[in-house]
Amino acid sequence: AVEAVQSGAFNYIPKPIDPDELLATLREAVEKRRLDWENQALRARLDEKYGIEGLLGNAPAMRDVFTRIRQVAAVRSTVLISGESGTGKELVARAIHQLSPRKTKPFVAVNCAALPEQLVEDELFGHVKGAYTGAESNRDGRFKQAHRGTLFIDEIGEMAPRIQAKLLRVLETMEFRSE
Repeated sequence: AVEAVQSGAFNYIPKPIDPDELLATLREAVEKRRLDWENQALRARLDEKYGIEGLLGNAPAMRDVFTRIRQVAAVRSTVLISGESGTGKELVARAIHQLSPRKTKPFVAVNCAALPEQLVEDELFGHVKGAYTGAESNRDGRFKQAHRGTLFIDEIGEMAPRIQAKLLRVLETMEFRSE
């Protein structure tokens, strides 16, 4: 019973089945489902009028941002989101991801400014065992972790030019080799 609930079952009813308990559980499940649908409908109405996927705003500039998010979410392409630190670039990336066909796949974010320069390449591309001293096992990079999902790379300008060039190559070809 515990395993069933942990796997997503609404509830369980032990045998022998008490008709009153069954009826109460069914009513509770129907009410929960109704509230879930109502919540989704209200969120959709709020998003439609004031925002999109957690971003809110009614100013013309924000409505333009929401329109662009919807446009690029449908396309399989690399997207450049620019803006000052703290302006919500990651929120925009998450909104694009949530509205895209990739929404059931991973959303992986990496902030290059928060990583020491020597770790950025390893963080993005990973490594295989023995690639360098201390590489005791294979390690998937963020590109592999985000496979078929979305990879948000923040603060690209903080990367060393050599790594920026490698990143550009991956973005242009849509492939890389971790060796």
